[in-house]
Amino acid sequence: MTEIRSRSVNVAIGAEALRAYLVDLRNLEEMLPQDKVSSFSGSEDAVSFKIQGGLEIRLTRVGTAFDGPRLRLQGGGAPFAFHLDMMVEESGDGATASVVCEADLNPFMKMMAQKPLEALFQHIAGAVEARFGAA
Repeated sequence: MTEIRSRSVNVAIGAEALRAYLVDLRNLEEMLPQDKVSSFSGSEDAVSFKIQGGLEIRLTRVGTAFDGPRLRLQGGGAPFAFHLDMMVEESGDGATASVVCEADLNPFMKMMAQKPLEALFQHIAGAVEARFGAA
């Protein structure tokens, strides 16, 4: 498994409030790069969208809420198995958030997918920071 992590961002909102926002997967739409994503649809528990190049990605929430600091999303639609964890922890008066992906990438897929995935997860972390303000 290949692990890909975003940077950790500190936000000026409490961990519980941030978790309540992130647990509704429809909110993911505003965190994705609008110029690289289209056809976003879904519900509170599952979403799908197309990324540049026409690949449709599906994310389904595992469980009903956060398991401690982690919200696990099971991925589908990609040519490799993966899951995505939205990590949220208390940090002073706010929270720290990051995205962690574990993907089953063969060497060729790793060479092709790692940099775009890193950029996507950095964008999501930056969008959370922009939405809730840096702490």
